[in-house]
Amino acid sequence: MGKFRCLECGFEFEMDSNEKTKNCPECHSRYLEYLIGSPLKRGKSWSAKSFSVK
Repeated sequence: MGKFRCLECGFEFEMDSNEKTKNCPECHSRYLEYLIGSPLKRGKSWSAKSFSVK
């Protein structure tokens, strides 16, 4: 769980940090500020991704 604040409407809410898509429950904006909670998982960096070129 983490605490978020919407940057558009200012609404503060708690949500599971592992949610794939994070949206404000009031205005459905994707622009959120992460306030409190465990560190967010970011995934691999671009340089760590492997691919093949033929």
